[in-house]
Amino acid sequence: MKKILFLLLFICLLSCQEKDIITSISGTIKGTDAKEMELEGINFSKKIPIQTNGIFSDTLDLPYDGMYYLILTDEKSFYVYLEKGFQLQLETNADDFINSLKYSGSGKDENNYLVQKNKLIESKYGDQSNFENVMKIFSVEENVFLENIESLKKNILEKLASSNIKNEVFVNNEKKEIEILALKYQEQFAPYHGYSINNREYKTSETFPKAGDDYNMNDEETFKHSYSYRTLIGGIFQRIMYETPSEDKTPFDKGISKLNTIKSEMIRSELVKNMMYEMNLSAKNIDVIYKELMKHSIDSVFKNKTTLKYETLKKLVKGSPSPTFDYENINGGKTTLESLKGKFVYIDVWATWCGPCIAEIPALKEVEKEYHGKNIEFVSISIDDKNDHDKWKKMVADKELNGIQLFADNDWKSDFVKKYAIDGIPRFILLDTEGKIVNADAPRPSDAKLKEVLSELGL
Repeated sequence: MKKILFLLLFICLLSCQEKDIITSISGTIKGTDAKEMELEGINFSKKIPIQTNGIFSDTLDLPYDGMYYLILTDEKSFYVYLEKGFQLQLETNADDFINSLKYSGSGKDENNYLVQKNKLIESKYGDQSNFENVMKIFSVEENVFLENIESLKKNILEKLASSNIKNEVFVNNEKKEIEILALKYQEQFAPYHGYSINNREYKTSETFPKAGDDYNMNDEETFKHSYSYRTLIGGIFQRIMYETPSEDKTPFDKGISKLNTIKSEMIRSELVKNMMYEMNLSAKNIDVIYKELMKHSIDSVFKNKTTLKYETLKKLVKGSPSPTFDYENINGGKTTLESLKGKFVYIDVWATWCGPCIAEIPALKEVEKEYHGKNIEFVSISIDDKNDHDKWKKMVADKELNGIQLFADNDWKSDFVKKYAIDGIPRFILLDTEGKIVNADAPRPSDAKLKEVLSELGL
């Protein structure tokens, strides 16, 4: 009887100890009007309320120890290291969100180091959220790039050593992260350097270090701790899908084949997100794609988005009424889809930052010229951010863009964009004279098939 009572007491104590493992994050963000921020991780997301004075505090039920992302706005976000049991406090200023971050409480040493690591990279290459600064890394010649990356590795390792962090798990994982960071840069060098010298066919030398398609993509512990590893294997996965030659397999087939070799459910669930674009109106097997995406994901948010996109795409059939718009016209006022009734409408959804969109402009201008005076309107809808409104107006003027030039009301979140399930641009849409869908994913202006389609409509 005593043994049973002792066992029950032991179980009770163990249970109480587990309940006492509380993880929390709190602090103050000065100069923000935001009502909440978001903590994102692998298959994890939590909104943290912010009071009017910038103070916040919340407990966390973490699914794993490792790296998460703290997001105030799209432009103000930074990774944070969390372990179960941490009571982490932070102070920062919204005007300089990352560089003004200061941590206290358990986990402060690890996270203050991450801020210093970021400052070290910025001291060499500037703010990495700025594309021009990113290009500073890759615009140099191959040998100089490799020397610079080795120097950066050495500097970061020195920063880690001088931080005197007692957490051996974090230190060991961070050493691995630094090596992977360098490898990630090396993987990115060829496309970025090619872009910088305007040579998309650029190839590195045979001795240039590469990860290769057979790189280990099944290391779950590294996946939890290293954003560079997540980025690296995501890039390799996309390369396997879209660049690795195959005569009999589609990008979707190649992606599924690779996923089936990965034992980690967590990693499969993240990598499958790279395949979302394959579920589109041009896909012949949209039902199969949907089932595979759902099968490999354990992320409820992603699964909900996937289901919403699938259901949206199924509605965009030929002959169904098109979603409408009511957007700012560059010539003043607003233009609605209803105002164009009686004419065929060819819609170009684009943005000033989109290289492939800009590449279509010459062909689009030629098509517009050829069909001038015929019963068709050419409408271009920019989904640029509101902050780039002037940039949009300038590009329209500089490129001498014709047709009806409109500016969407909420970039990617605009109602028209969401109802067409647009997750990649440029996107072209063709409507009939009654505003009904002819083709919700119409041929591009540079595609000869466009004129065939227009000819079939009697244009």
